[in-house]
Amino acid sequence: MLGKLIKNEFKANIHTIGMIYVVAAAAVALMLLSYLVDVTWISAVSTIVLIATGILAVVMTFVSVVTNFKKTLYGSQGYLSFTLPVTSGQLLAAKTITSFCWMLLSYVVAIGIFVGVYLYATAMIGEDVKMALKMMAAMFEGLPDGTTVKTVIALLALVIFVRIVVLIAQLYFAITLANTRTLQKLGGFATVVIFFAVFIVMQVIGVVLAQYVPFSIVVTGDGIFYSTVSTMANPVGLSFGLAGTIFNVFAAAGLFWATAKIMNTKVNIK
Repeated sequence: MLGKLIKNEFKANIHTIGMIYVVAAAAVALMLLSYLVDVTWISAVSTIVLIATGILAVVMTFVSVVTNFKKTLYGSQGYLSFTLPVTSGQLLAAKTITSFCWMLLSYVVAIGIFVGVYLYATAMIGEDVKMALKMMAAMFEGLPDGTTVKTVIALLALVIFVRIVVLIAQLYFAITLANTRTLQKLGGFATVVIFFAVFIVMQVIGVVLAQYVPFSIVVTGDGIFYSTVSTMANPVGLSFGLAGTIFNVFAAAGLFWATAKIMNTKVNIK
C-alpha cells in the first residue's frame, strides 16, 4: 500500500512541480540557441531566465511540499486521506519520501543550472572552458587520491540528504502541531513560530555538540582522519561533524514519530 501512496503522491505533485523543470528545459534551449546565433539580447534574457529558474525550482518545491502536506491532510482533502486503509505512519512516510525526492531534484537542478551558467558565461567572454573546469576542480587538487575524492563527495551527499530529511521533519511537525485544536485558531502564524522554534533549538544543540563533543571526520591533503579536536578552535582541513549529524538523524526520527502520534489523535481537520 505504501508503494501506491508514493505513486499517487508523485502523480499529484508532478503537475505543479513538473512545470518548473519544463521552464528550465525551455530556458536551456533558449540559451543554446543564443550561443549558436550569437545574439546578445537573447543571451542576456536566457541567462536571467535560467538563473531565476534555478532559484525558483528550490523555492517552489519548498512551497509545494508545505502546501501539499497541509491541504491533503488538514485541509479540504483531509477527511479522504484519513479514511484510507493505511496508518498515519504510512501517510507520513509516503509524503516524506516524495518530498525528499522533489527537494533533492530541485537542489541538483539548481546546482546544475548555476554551473552551466558559469561555464556559458566563461565561453561567451572568450575564456577557455577547460580552464574553467580545472578551476572548479581545484578544490580537490589537495586531496591525495581518487578514493579520498569519492569519500568527500559521499560525505557531502550524506550531509545534504540529512539536512533535507531534517527540514522535512521540522516542517511536517510544525504543520501538524499547528493543526491541533488548541493552536489551529492561530492559523499559519502557529506553523511559522513552531518551525522556527524547533529549528533554532536544533541549531543551538548542534553548535553545542560541535564545541563539546568534537568528534568529526577531517579531510586534509594527507588523507582522511578522525578528530576529537573542536573545529571551531582548530579549523584544519574539511571537517564533517559526526555528533551533530547523529543528533540530527535522531532528532528527525523523533519529530516524525511525534508527528505520526499527533496525526492519530490530536489533529483537527477543517
